[in-house]
Amino acid sequence: LGFDGYDGFRAVFQQDILRADSGFQDRARWLQSLSRKGELGRLYADMASVTLTNVETTLARFDAPMMRAAAKTLLEAPSRYMLGVGINHALAESFCYLADMASVPIQPIPRYGSLAIDDLAHARPGDVMIAITFKPYRREVTSAVDQARAQKVRIIGISDSPASPIVAGSEHGFVVQTDTPQFYTSIVATMALLETLMAFVVAEAKSDVVNDIKAFHDRRHELGIYTGEKDR
Repeated sequence: LGFDGYDGFRAVFQQDILRADSGFQDRARWLQSLSRKGELGRLYADMASVTLTNVETTLARFDAPMMRAAAKTLLEAPSRYMLGVGINHALAESFCYLADMASVPIQPIPRYGSLAIDDLAHARPGDVMIAITFKPYRREVTSAVDQARAQKVRIIGISDSPASPIVAGSEHGFVVQTDTPQFYTSIVATMALLETLMAFVVAEAKSDVVNDIKAFHDRRHELGIYTGEKDR
């Protein structure tokens, strides 16, 4: 099997168990133990390997028709919301930023000083909400998804398991790989998924989207926001 002895063979299983079942503090403790043992080179290699594997595994689970269907749901909805808290808040903000640039406005929730459930007060049947959460699942996300479903809002759920409460029963469910040697959930594959979804949104949008994106960037050049030569 390529191991020098039993200890090396056992270590592979110990690391997998640690990553899957231990708490964040246990993983942080494990990372520090690598430094004390002078094994940071192994950590670097693990990070590179797991990051690439997460992206490949995630995108291999889906195909163009699935992405197109989710993109069309977004484009056809009267109103759109995106819910991500904690580490997923930045992902939600980034996706909404790109969508706004393409004139496909998406409201990131919760708004500052508000609650996600309150932000859905005016959501109507046919609206759509993208929701993201990973184990341990955030209650404000699962509660908001439950409320949105009660209001007949269509859900695009992104999580780490088909059994996740925001994936099971959703109109579009995407399960992403979040493995990592570090102490906290990896979001690299989630970002790759969202970038792919945005590409499909732009591809499926009306032809005016090209002019909207051009106008957005032209305005920034005119206002001196960008430096350097203007894009052609």
